[in-house]
Amino acid sequence: MHTNWLALTITLLEANTLGRHTKRFSGFSAAGIAGTAGCVVAGEKLFINGLYSRNLTSTEQLELEMYLKKLSDYKKEIKELDDKRRLWLTRKYDQKNVKANENTTNINFPKAPKKPSFCSAAETTQYYFEGCMVQNGKVYVGQEYVRDLSEKEKEDLKIFDAKMVAYQKHLTSFIQHQINSVFTDKLDLFNIFKDFRSRNSLETETTTTVATPQTTTTPVEMPEAPTFCITIY
Repeated sequence: MHTNWLALTITLLEANTLGRHTKRFSGFSAAGIAGTAGCVVAGEKLFINGLYSRNLTSTEQLELEMYLKKLSDYKKEIKELDDKRRLWLTRKYDQKNVKANENTTNINFPKAPKKPSFCSAAETTQYYFEGCMVQNGKVYVGQEYVRDLSEKEKEDLKIFDAKMVAYQKHLTSFIQHQINSVFTDKLDLFNIFKDFRSRNSLETETTTTVATPQTTTTPVEMPEAPTFCITIY
């Protein structure tokens, strides 16, 4: 029973901590992170990650109204679950009212409403390059809008993004392999010392050479970032 309510609490926290936007970097250099994350609507103006994007259309304003209604219903359901949790905790310490067979496993967790279409991942993802940032097809230097990407540059960005994702997966796999190798080598070294006496007492020792397995996987290189701006050093 304790575990069920703990799971409920964790789930509610996770439900309220939604990923609001994505940042992608062209390299491993540190980059400053500023501005408000995600989408903010003030009046009819849409701000994405703290940067003014555009005014909402009439259709998008209706979409926002529907989203706010669903969000209000979602918050009410969250509050109801929280009230049930508080009631359970109260009864838990009131031994006279505790039911030994009280069932708390069949809990229907509410789903957070889907974000409006104007606040999608494509709109909010940020790409950081040397000297500038690209968001929703627009180039920014600091907080200042510079220009829109051309159609060719947008295609170049898609290709770069796909290659960078593949490179990051390859790098993660490589690091994990190196970590596993370190622990394997330590285990082998321990076994060598453990069996040293028995192997040293043998008159004839057979040495077997084990070939190191060679990987046929083609190394994934870090992709070259497209040039949307020029940094002078």
